[in-house]
Amino acid sequence: MPAQAPAPLVPASASPGTDAGAPRGGRRPGGPRALGRRIAQVAYFGVAALIIVASTLQIIQQVFFLPTVPSPYGSCREGLLALVRAVERAREAAPGTDGEDAALARFRSGLAPEWTYRDGVAATCRGSEEDKRALDAIERLRYAEEHAARREAGDLAPLRRRVRAIVDGQLGPVSPR
Repeated sequence: MPAQAPAPLVPASASPGTDAGAPRGGRRPGGPRALGRRIAQVAYFGVAALIIVASTLQIIQQVFFLPTVPSPYGSCREGLLALVRAVERAREAAPGTDGEDAALARFRSGLAPEWTYRDGVAATCRGSEEDKRALDAIERLRYAEEHAARREAGDLAPLRRRVRAIVDGQLGPVSPR
């Protein structure tokens, strides 16, 4: 009996009944599901790109192209004095017994309308380094006063309420001098 040659080994990918080049599940790469998926991806990323571009443009506009309200004051010095008076008025308006948020609201409303013209005042002060330094000092004072109003409201408002309750309940009305 002559020797038989062994049967050739068939690679698993070339097994009968399977298509080696077909994707999983027997779907064609360019089928309707793949096309729909591609359309959905393009639409999704297109909308995302539009949102990103629109947001970036708005931020750039707000940072670099914000319109400046012109100063109603005749000179830089008049504008600086108005800003200082507004800070003093706001400092006097801030104290109260109703908490930090209300104190900040009173402080910030005390700054109006002068501080709405801050950029216009800065534009009129551009020619002088001394005026620029004065504006910088006034801005730092406003920031410090706002911080103090916030801290004072948080620390002193409960104590003021307690003393007011003691005065009203135990001591009677205080006569003004």
